[in-house]
Amino acid sequence: MLGAPRMDSLPPALTLEDEESFAWRVFHQRHPELIRRLNCAHPYGPEQREALSALVEESRYGVIAGLPEDAPDRALWQEWDLGHVGTPWKKALFLWAESYFYRRLLEAVGYFAPGAWNGVDPFAPFKTAELRSPTLDVDFAWLNDMPSSADPQASFDAALSASLYGNRADLGFRLTAAGTSSSHERLVADDSLQLWQFLTDYAPVRMTFVLDNGGRELLSDLILADHLLVTGLASEVVLHTKPFPYYVSDATTADVGDCLRRLTEMSGEPGAAGRRIHQAAADGRMRIRTHPFHCAPLSFHHLPKDLADDLGAGATIFKGDLNYGRIVGDCAWDPTRPFHTAASYLPGPAAVLRTLKSDVIVGLSPGCVRDLNNRDADWRVNGNHALVQAALDPRGATGVA
Repeated sequence: MLGAPRMDSLPPALTLEDEESFAWRVFHQRHPELIRRLNCAHPYGPEQREALSALVEESRYGVIAGLPEDAPDRALWQEWDLGHVGTPWKKALFLWAESYFYRRLLEAVGYFAPGAWNGVDPFAPFKTAELRSPTLDVDFAWLNDMPSSADPQASFDAALSASLYGNRADLGFRLTAAGTSSSHERLVADDSLQLWQFLTDYAPVRMTFVLDNGGRELLSDLILADHLLVTGLASEVVLHTKPFPYYVSDATTADVGDCLRRLTEMSGEPGAAGRRIHQAAADGRMRIRTHPFHCAPLSFHHLPKDLADDLGAGATIFKGDLNYGRIVGDCAWDPTRPFHTAASYLPGPAAVLRTLKSDVIVGLSPGCVRDLNNRDADWRVNGNHALVQAALDPRGATGVA
């Protein structure tokens, strides 16, 4: 375990008790709607439907039940429990509770049990529908107008912005051959220049992506990975996926394969990027890895040594809200707390690309916070804002020259 913060040094942790909170809405509004959609998407029988309904009821009003005796990861979850099992859900830490909800969801649909539903991704219909969208080819045609190699910083900026905004349908509007100034105007924090300078100073760097969503976002992550390899900024790229389906759209190894096939089907430069990444995998310059801890309900302060060593072998780009909360801690932080302070314990240089869809945030200027609070009461959670934040001290990273 890395340098876990002293509990008396942390602000209040986010829980499910406050009925005005984002966390409460997730459990009382988002989760019931998710279960409705799952029942519509799959021919589940009475056993699965009753188990899903019972899970929603328990997680809103009941006491946290443990995993079955024969659950393959029961011992891990006993280690990760933090004393929550047997206590009311509403008292649980939000990060822990939401992670455990998705683990219990897989149990409810028989994902780990022998039988017809063993290993069947309950979220696959949603992911497949996104990849089948007839607008995908148009949405990614911007890559044909990528800034030329004569302006390497502009082309890097476009690829980085693609990875940041890749889950938004208006990506083509944001990214143009003229540059990405319009997208940067929406950033509440922007360390992209520091990331560019770090990569050019230390290239080639072993780059790890701790992925977030599949679908459009993963397609854009693959484009950024290709760009880093083609330009020589990266010596190799490692993609860290979830070990099993999680948080609806989180990327698994199967999702990487699906997205790579979809990318290679596109015409022009998107298809060429897909073929290059496929060849990079064959050559060993692009690797896919996973780890049980990627589905743990704990912050990255608790990284096991083998995963910490892997992430410390170069620089890491963490994607999305969940990874952000796991880096800084799922607490009611002062939003002006410096990000590099919150992330200083990580085993190597790191950057985060995130659209804001949950409460936790640090690293903003007081003026920015004041302006956002005045203009948009839901700015932390409505997905209308984004950030690029970095903590790029190269010391101790073995894959940084």
